[in-house]
Amino acid sequence: MVLPPGKFRMGGAHFKDDKAFIATAVNDVERLSDYCGLTATSSLLDWGCGAGRLAVGVRERFGRIRDYHGVDVQPELITWADKNLAGPGFHFTLVDVSNERYNPDGSLERTVASERDSVDVFYAYSVFSHMNDEDTPAYLGLIAQALSPGGKAMVTCFVEEDVAAWEENPTGYGPLDWQGRLHCTRFARWHFEDHVNAARLAVDRFEYGHETDGQSLYVLRKG
Repeated sequence: MVLPPGKFRMGGAHFKDDKAFIATAVNDVERLSDYCGLTATSSLLDWGCGAGRLAVGVRERFGRIRDYHGVDVQPELITWADKNLAGPGFHFTLVDVSNERYNPDGSLERTVASERDSVDVFYAYSVFSHMNDEDTPAYLGLIAQALSPGGKAMVTCFVEEDVAAWEENPTGYGPLDWQGRLHCTRFARWHFEDHVNAARLAVDRFEYGHETDGQSLYVLRKG
């Protein structure tokens, strides 16, 4: 199997080793199966796919599925993924939308590059952890529109109790020295869940603090 070169493996030091890279991808596919009902007949949207880590896990676990769609704002990563991982059941889309960290000159018109009611499983790992407090509720609303009836989304973000509603690069928080725009965006749990509810989504599952750099995991469904 072709794996992305090290410079493309975003998301934490444990993704740099080949075995760990594949293992984390397969583990997330297993969790998507357990938590969100992912099967070989599902439509899966990998939002913020990078160079296709999750696609590697899907190939390891299922061989292929009905539709894996990887979406990202970074041209170099999408170009690599499209060249090396695309094929029957697997495709990748570059979207030119604005994010102060990864695509500051992108379009202000938001999109998740999917049709309404078309996505059975939506995956966004370490995406809301780099998003401002205006884009967050807007994109949660787009996720709700994209999900098919009965569809679910698995997302990660930094949430804590008894903190400000939203903060960028909070001092003394987490394992890293946060540098640059939106390196770490932290929500008060109540505030993020208010955004979830306003998008007409509901929390199906919550796991605190066990993801990359201390992020928490949410499984969301249409409310």
